[in-house]
Amino acid sequence: MVVLFSGGNGVGKSTLARYLQQEFKALVIENDAIRTALLDYEPELINDRECLGNVMWNYTTDLYPSLASRTPNGLVVRDAVVDWSFEKIIPMFQKAGYKLFIVRFELSREKRIELLKARGGKQWISLENFIEMMDLHDMHEARFLSQYTPDVVLTDETVFQYQNVAKVLTKKLQSINTQ
Repeated sequence: MVVLFSGGNGVGKSTLARYLQQEFKALVIENDAIRTALLDYEPELINDRECLGNVMWNYTTDLYPSLASRTPNGLVVRDAVVDWSFEKIIPMFQKAGYKLFIVRFELSREKRIELLKARGGKQWISLENFIEMMDLHDMHEARFLSQYTPDVVLTDETVFQYQNVAKVLTKKLQSINTQ
């Protein structure tokens, strides 16, 4: 099974991914860590975000199909938003035999900005750029949600209640194992 996140940047995906890693011994694929490693290897990519994105895409598309066999229980957490490229990402996982578990961060704009400011920008994108991209991100989220239904929805009030995510994930894993 693959856990996918829908929602904005800086909303707590990495913290939830680490929680699921500890609770379920899941393999976490952290796109930010991959991007950082690529920039450490080829620092000039920082000046060409499109090229960096293409290198990221090529790396991860080679990586994703083999992940389930590299985990003790077949559970993979993709620590990145799925909304922007779901038409490419989800079929890749499904072709490899993954079942989907989707966590939706449905936070107010104010909460998203608050969490972004607490976290800050990244080496490859500023806090201001993250905030400027919110409307575009919302558009991609709407496209994604028109085709997929989340298994769990986290709101402003429940955003850090990870034990609820774990309960729903446990039930879904049990239902798959009994089929």
